[in-house]
Amino acid sequence: MKNLINKSNRLKKLITYLLFFTILFFSNCKKDDDSPSNCGCNSDIVTVIPESAELTGTISYKEQTQSNSYYTNKYWVTYTNSNCSNCVRHMIVCNDSFITNDILNILNTQPEVSIKFTGELREVCKKRFDLADITYERITLTKIELQ
Repeated sequence: MKNLINKSNRLKKLITYLLFFTILFFSNCKKDDDSPSNCGCNSDIVTVIPESAELTGTISYKEQTQSNSYYTNKYWVTYTNSNCSNCVRHMIVCNDSFITNDILNILNTQPEVSIKFTGELREVCKKRFDLADITYERITLTKIELQ
């Protein structure tokens, strides 16, 4: 009888521990898809390029090569500061559908097109360490026109 009671108590303890750890595990694994992450197209805006900045740059389509697979098969906007030829901002476009057909048609015949643009900048998820004056960001275009 004593053995039966001991086995029953051990079984209750085991079930209690398993239940406790299961609750603990699942309560710490909350996933909130509504809140933005700290990088990528759905993350918080880091900087806004306003229309008053009147930035001009180039847009191109980056295809994947064997030697480079960093954010490939995406449109890139590149801006070089006129006062600093080494200061280059590479911005990977989040909203491809915002690019006009005029620009897309030219990109079918040329590797890059000069544009005037505005947008909202966000952090990239895949960090790339380059020269200090070269940055990589995600951009949601708010205005784009041929230059």
